[in-house]
Amino acid sequence: MSSVAAALRQDLDRVNPDIEPRLRHHDLQPGHLVRVPEGPRLLLDWELAAFGDPMPDLARLVVRLRPRSPQPVLTHEPAPADQGRLYLYWRLHLLADAALATDPGVRAHALTLTTDTIT
Repeated sequence: MSSVAAALRQDLDRVNPDIEPRLRHHDLQPGHLVRVPEGPRLLLDWELAAFGDPMPDLARLVVRLRPRSPQPVLTHEPAPADQGRLYLYWRLHLLADAALATDPGVRAHALTLTTDTIT
């Protein structure tokens, strides 16, 4: 996993930090999304909210939904820079889950999607 972490570090160093800050949830996952039947859609648990780049929130949600890539959740054609940041943050969240997840299913899924050989 160390080579994956090193590659991610290099990619993070190249991210353009000049992004218009937006309100971020900071813990976006399926359990925080609620839809009342024939009612409003709600996003719960805002205690970690802060302003910043919204792509890490979307990337975390994608990791929790477990597709094989972040592409299926994009409902519009994002700018190439946005798409690149989404993919980068998705890989970062996968690495964190591969290394730190306590749920065996979450950890196994993340490990299968990392490109490093685990030793």
